[in-house]
Amino acid sequence: MPIGEFARLARLTVKAVRHYDAEGLLVPASVDPHSGYRYYRAEQVRTATTIALLRGLDVPLPVVRQVLSAPDDAAVAVVLGEQRERLAAELVRREQALRTLDALRRAPERVPYAVAIADRAPVQLRGRSGRVRADALDEDTGALCRLVLRELADAGRAPLVAVFPLDLVDEFDVQVGVPSAGGETALPGGSWATTLHVGPHPQLPLAYTALLEHVRELGHRPAGPVTETYLTDPDTAGPDEMVTRVAVALDR
Repeated sequence: MPIGEFARLARLTVKAVRHYDAEGLLVPASVDPHSGYRYYRAEQVRTATTIALLRGLDVPLPVVRQVLSAPDDAAVAVVLGEQRERLAAELVRREQALRTLDALRRAPERVPYAVAIADRAPVQLRGRSGRVRADALDEDTGALCRLVLRELADAGRAPLVAVFPLDLVDEFDVQVGVPSAGGETALPGGSWATTLHVGPHPQLPLAYTALLEHVRELGHRPAGPVTETYLTDPDTAGPDEMVTRVAVALDR
């Protein structure tokens, strides 16, 4: 059938059908060598509709190609299941973004963060190190924490501690572990400033700002590292109920 009739059956514009051809997703059954006019088979209508539905959901072109080239329904279900997981993860990130925007609308400069400065003894951590990206800090740190939790299942319910450098670069190493004598990561003793953050982890920068501003106002100098101690279990507490202790080591 000619392209116009085909587009009508698929509820697409002729322009869209041509675009899918250019992307290699919907190749015409034949092309008139003289006029260049495209012709399609009736069984291609279902393919066109599938492409339009997936692209309407912002499914990436490589995934659309996987669906179209899948050998059977089971393979299609696997590809779509993976895409569903990606969309679900994106939904979680978007919900976190909305909560952060709400927090900013509530005038973050008035959010009360109580800061305490006290001496503490050196601490050793047992866990592992991992490379993280500054622009995916929550995602990468979360993955590292989950890995450590699996590896240290024998550690009971001790809260995880993540150790970060004072100054961030594009990529850097983070240590995650639990307090344990003989651990491979040593936190220095001496003067530390701490505060508590209640809420989603993406809002932790609010706590860091309050903590470091307080340190500066008191005339102290942060030396690093900084730590995050996760005091609540994400499996049982909602994002707004998460409690994180943020701390920074100070110059002696």
